[in-house]
Amino acid sequence: MYRVEVNMVQAEMMLNHGDVRLVDLIPQTGISYPQLNRDIAELPRNIPSPAQDAARVCILDSGINTNHPLLRAAMGESQSFVRGQDEFDEAGHGTAVAGIALYGDVEACERSNFWRPEFWLYNGKVMRKCLQTHNAVYDEHTVEATLTEAVEHFVELGCRIFNLSLGNTNAPYDGTHIRGLAYILDVLARKHNVLFVVSTGNFRGSEDPLVPINSWREEYPEYLLHEQSVIIDPAPALNVLTVGSFARHNATYDSQRYPEIHQLSPASESQPSPFTRHGPSVKGALKPELIAPGGNLACPMHQAGDQWKADMRGLGVLTLNHQFQGNTIFKEISGTSFSAPYITHLAGRLLNEYPEASANLLRAMLVNHASLPNEIESTFSDDLKEAYKANKATWQRDMSRDVGGYGQVSESDLFRSSDHCVVLMCEEAIEKDSCQFYELPLPASYLRRTKGIRELSVTLAYSPAVRTTRLDYLATQISYRLVKGESLEAVQKFFNHDNQDEAKTRNDDATLNRDISAQLRSRGTVQSSRWTFKQRNPAEKWFVVVTRQDKEWNHPDVLDKEPYALVVTVADRDNERAQLYTEIQATIAQQVQAREQVRQEARQQVKV
Repeated sequence: MYRVEVNMVQAEMMLNHGDVRLVDLIPQTGISYPQLNRDIAELPRNIPSPAQDAARVCILDSGINTNHPLLRAAMGESQSFVRGQDEFDEAGHGTAVAGIALYGDVEACERSNFWRPEFWLYNGKVMRKCLQTHNAVYDEHTVEATLTEAVEHFVELGCRIFNLSLGNTNAPYDGTHIRGLAYILDVLARKHNVLFVVSTGNFRGSEDPLVPINSWREEYPEYLLHEQSVIIDPAPALNVLTVGSFARHNATYDSQRYPEIHQLSPASESQPSPFTRHGPSVKGALKPELIAPGGNLACPMHQAGDQWKADMRGLGVLTLNHQFQGNTIFKEISGTSFSAPYITHLAGRLLNEYPEASANLLRAMLVNHASLPNEIESTFSDDLKEAYKANKATWQRDMSRDVGGYGQVSESDLFRSSDHCVVLMCEEAIEKDSCQFYELPLPASYLRRTKGIRELSVTLAYSPAVRTTRLDYLATQISYRLVKGESLEAVQKFFNHDNQDEAKTRNDDATLNRDISAQLRSRGTVQSSRWTFKQRNPAEKWFVVVTRQDKEWNHPDVLDKEPYALVVTVADRDNERAQLYTEIQATIAQQVQAREQVRQEARQQVKV
């Protein structure tokens, strides 16, 4: 079976080829009526509550209808921060977000009818229902104070993760200073050591200038990189995780029921959602960092006077209906608002596994296990990519990364190591203008000369102090390099000799094997690259070198030792006999023993 993209002439040739038995379109999928109309009596009667000491995740949104049968077992406290409003959800947005945050892939849960909340949900109402549009909205004049009050309230209750699926379409990122909610979140994330997960915001088309001009479908994906579809406040924030959206389905209700109806979507499965927004953030930092399912649309042509004339029924993600009494308990909906809580769900489960983890470690873990799907890369033609490189403003950038960031998180190795994939992590603090060195415990079997694909992923995350009045938004720059050296002493000698000048700092080794350059990743506060090796030398040694440089201006909140998290994943999936976990354990033990021996010898020399 082959998956090919052809024009009409090529299709005719294939149909008439003697060796071709069947030519068919890619199967289409969509949210169906049976999925939405599940009888409430079919749900398990006693959905268990999370463990008492489970993670606490806060949804800052339009409120949550906490008596929903799939939510009530996991609900913690609720509080409204909107004057004159209770904590319940009239708009439906917050309940829909909460369902995905709690269960992740609600479609998979619905298929198996298995519902098991793993952490506690807390409900902070910061938006209300607009009487004209019926959408969830917030007061631009008071939202910064409202969010600050809400975050500090729920931090006191033990919440470590906050989902904010909101955005200000009147505040697109202009490429210079970070202001507004983004700045507030950067300050709060550092102050309280909490993780914020935010959405890129939805692009609904532009009237001035007209984008798209005629057709969402025909002009996809070019308009995804248009200046009108840039990320909106608070998505540019650097100490948070920003999430974009990709499509999971491409068949509307009508085309599912009536095959002769062709309501074609711009995006195919796993391609960027037609409404997702693009980065970068300040000084070219990758934004969004991650992508998750958020829906699709079918919209054949531009409608005069109505840019957003789309059919989205059946193309969204499945989640919970806030008006479930006398109605269906599920609904389907599209938007980047519903890709963000999928990442929030994974973060909550990670915090259960590592209760002492900092927000930096959670960010590093999630990004470390992300990769850009081939479908995202192939969305953009070679001609488009060449035009992007030819543009003075974007010649150093990657079109796919500006839309998809580091990509989609793989759950397979996120929560625990195996014989084929081992995750190493640490949390440290580093002094100004200094370096720290880590020798990677790579066993000889991993560095073997025989051919076989092996992967090495390195991710660093930190949350620096920020100042919005400066062009240099970050007070501190922490970054890393992956280098090969004869010994720790040799590597230390080079970096200690010249770590002051960024222009002279040693680059990564094996740059041809790397997916993201050191220069591109270093612009953000979560930085990741993946190396792919086919042959190595068992005698070689690999090191991660972490460096810190501070700006010349002084910030009162900058610490003598700035904390950061480092995550390294070592994968050897093609090796059927891999015993990575055991071998890395043994290698670490040998390294510890060797260091202790050096220390003892040094002490003896001092005594002599």
